[in-house]
Amino acid sequence: MLSLIAAAYLQLSTADAPTQLYWAEECVKHVDDIGSFSDPLPSMITSDADMDAWSAASQFHDCMSYLGELGRDVHAAAPAIRPLLGHPDVRARAAALQLLGHLGDTDSLPEVREHLNAGDWFETLAAIEAIALLGGAEDIDRLEELAAGHWLPEVRARAWHVASVRRNNLQRGHDRERGSAPIDTQSHEERLARRLPELYWHESQVPEREICPSESYRFRNRVLSRQEALPRPAFEEAASLAVPSGEFRYTDNGEFGGELIWREGNFEQRLIAANIRALIPLDDRTFIAVSGLAYTGTLYRVISSETGWDVTEISSLPGVPRWAVPMGGGLIGVRTSVGFIVASQDAIIGMGQCESGPLAAPWR
Repeated sequence: MLSLIAAAYLQLSTADAPTQLYWAEECVKHVDDIGSFSDPLPSMITSDADMDAWSAASQFHDCMSYLGELGRDVHAAAPAIRPLLGHPDVRARAAALQLLGHLGDTDSLPEVREHLNAGDWFETLAAIEAIALLGGAEDIDRLEELAAGHWLPEVRARAWHVASVRRNNLQRGHDRERGSAPIDTQSHEERLARRLPELYWHESQVPEREICPSESYRFRNRVLSRQEALPRPAFEEAASLAVPSGEFRYTDNGEFGGELIWREGNFEQRLIAANIRALIPLDDRTFIAVSGLAYTGTLYRVISSETGWDVTEISSLPGVPRWAVPMGGGLIGVRTSVGFIVASQDAIIGMGQCESGPLAAPWR
């Protein structure tokens, strides 16, 4: 991945712009191995802690942020950034979306618009931010659809704001140059404000915490409470779930990591290297694993295939998962720090509403 970033800086270093060359050198000097980024960004939540991987992801973030600070001054780097829109890691795609917006890269608009339909809320929010800098009146209808129908309130609010600004500009016959202003017109503080959200925990875009004293939620015609939640694995103890051909074992050891393992006789296979808060069966061959730590979490689909078990990331969560409950009909509910998330094996489909009722015992 960093080879793309290095290519971007190589393009800039040939330009007759001392400021650009300075920032190119500042970024590239921190990159030790640009050949190790063809795979997805290393997970920041893993039982196989790798400080080199952590450092590499940090270097990638810094490189992208340096470019974002420069805005339209470094539009020449855009062709080297566009391939990241197809990267398998959602954080890399989100970073590329926001950066292309700052660069004013209108050539990438058709592909940026496709990411408004992403299955992951974080990627959709990044696409909205890019559209805010690149888009025009032709984007109003789609933004208003998101404002009316997306499951996450923060996505709805941001889409509504961007659509409203676009509609006001259209009514006033006003348009502006696309992308962030060049460096010469911005203060140091304004440039720093354009740095991209941290890759590790999505912390710059995590919604505010939600308080529900009853710990009970209504979704459609059903109320679900913490009393119905599946037990969470005890610290340093594996939980298990037996199925006809074997069993799953999963752990949640906090900052020390966790994992989901499949055992069949003497055969053992690690499926997920992350803290597993819950494993919920939808049927005999389809399960949803809920992982999480600190600021965020992830939903995974685990499905039986002819070659074993296939694991696919469904979506990141906009907050840390606290408890999870099966809902029937192919759905699960996950109480996160920002509210009650409802998901199928394919996507997050909505949020429950906090119900009034007796106060729940304090969360531990």
